[in-house]
Amino acid sequence: MDLLTTEQSSRMIDVLAPLIGIQGEVDGCMVELVEVLDEGPRGLPGVALMEMGSDRAIQANQYGNPLCRHSRIRTLAILSEIERDLHPVLRHLLPDDVVDELRSLLSR
Repeated sequence: MDLLTTEQSSRMIDVLAPLIGIQGEVDGCMVELVEVLDEGPRGLPGVALMEMGSDRAIQANQYGNPLCRHSRIRTLAILSEIERDLHPVLRHLLPDDVVDELRSLLSR
């Protein structure tokens, strides 16, 4: 799979940045888009999604002692690992017009 050009990457980041804070359900779990990453997994632009809800994990300090509870954050690349399309989670989470705009950037 070809990587994105620098222009495609920066345009996608510009499109996604205003959507920070958008929430939705993915695989039965509520998530919130908390950050758009210049370089995420696999060296591609990515997003950080925070799981919402009361089931928060205990975060340990550097010595392994319990420090505080925090929500789990997962990072995803913008692109799917299988096909040249957006990651399936993003296709589900983002509004249709944004998905269409990002797909048009991929086809350039």
